[in-house]
Amino acid sequence: MILNKKIVIIGSTGSVGRQALDVIRDNPNDFEVVGLSAHQNQELLNSQIEEFTPKFGGTCDLEEVRKMVNSKETDIVFIGCRGTDFLPALIDAIKAGKKIAMANKEMIVENGEEIMKLIHEYDTEFIPVDSEHSAIFQCMQGHDKDDIEKIILTCSGGACRDKTAEELENVTVEVALSHPTWNMGKKITIDSATLMNKALEIIEAKYLFGLNAEQIEVLIHPQSIVHSMVQFKDGNMITHFGYPDMRIPIAYALYYPDIKDNKLPRVDLVDKKLEFYKPNIKNFPSIDFAYKALHQGPSTIKKLNQANDIAVKKFVDGEILFNEIFQYIERETF
Repeated sequence: MILNKKIVIIGSTGSVGRQALDVIRDNPNDFEVVGLSAHQNQELLNSQIEEFTPKFGGTCDLEEVRKMVNSKETDIVFIGCRGTDFLPALIDAIKAGKKIAMANKEMIVENGEEIMKLIHEYDTEFIPVDSEHSAIFQCMQGHDKDDIEKIILTCSGGACRDKTAEELENVTVEVALSHPTWNMGKKITIDSATLMNKALEIIEAKYLFGLNAEQIEVLIHPQSIVHSMVQFKDGNMITHFGYPDMRIPIAYALYYPDIKDNKLPRVDLVDKKLEFYKPNIKNFPSIDFAYKALHQGPSTIKKLNQANDIAVKKFVDGEILFNEIFQYIERETF
């Protein structure tokens, strides 16, 4: 396997963007960073520019990012940013036929139908990076979506998974951010604690894999070793195991369809107890919000995502309690 792929990273200073650069740093002969973009942490961005010396430098300007994406020198566009500000750059990348490694939820959640239509129209190579969607993508290799009976998205349950309704009233920001398994950014970690992260992944999966809402199930899996499963119509199930390290699905996306050896952690199943159980919808209604929004349509989905953004900020700023996040989202969405 001979690679010398030129890559643009949108969201290079965030958690996923930094881990993408870790993968590239470990494989300097396979990838060349030609562009970096970040909205925040200018000091870190400057450090990344100094280390990787990208041809296009670093920027947070949309038009400059679009130029990077459209450049003939760009082979791969890695989207690790949050939000929808760079949706035009994603659309440019799709139309330009770039390979896209996608770690952004909001663009798919709010614009999934449009994005997937363009991907099929331009026959763009589009690889999901989220561990769960990467797992589904891998399990589906060699299969058609019509072969699928259902998919099961696994969920760590976050920092609050075992708390009672009464205990949830006193959850602080610090507690919500103490994720038991994954090392992620603040927003996604709090979304994990409310299960809203999984709710958004339900919506993503519907668009990414062309499924009906009824074909998507969620199970709590505290060990975070099984990243998702696909149940086929003939009764067979393919399950994806992997160490909980985002660099593994990132590397998979960057090298796809090839497989590259690495020194990342491996799963050891000896003496491991693997648990699966249904989420407590009464205490964590986010999952129900996702199905309800899917049935009501794109405008409700957009309101759900935006209401969650505001609710999380209010919680972080001390304006509402943890369990009031759900009340705010429901009130503003439905």
